[in-house]
Amino acid sequence: MKESATFNLIKGSFTPEDAKEILIDILNSKIHFHSMKIFSSRERFGKPEPVSERKIEYLKEARQTVQTIISEAIAQEKNIVIDAVIELNLEQVE
Repeated sequence: MKESATFNLIKGSFTPEDAKEILIDILNSKIHFHSMKIFSSRERFGKPEPVSERKIEYLKEARQTVQTIISEAIAQEKNIVIDAVIELNLEQVE
């Protein structure tokens, strides 16, 4: 069985509107995922989920950066090139 794989999730030149739809949807999905982890941890164990809380903060900052770049692309009438590579590797559970 293969223990690693690499593939292009997103690759190409996009209009600012298309880039916004793609990237903001991904970031919002990840924020939602971590929000559900926080909710689940509080409901099931009565304690916070600090890793997810930090990740949400990072993702919100990334979303703001994306929105800024998209605004600049619109103002300059430019497209946005996205190259998102995904690497999967199996690791031993400790």
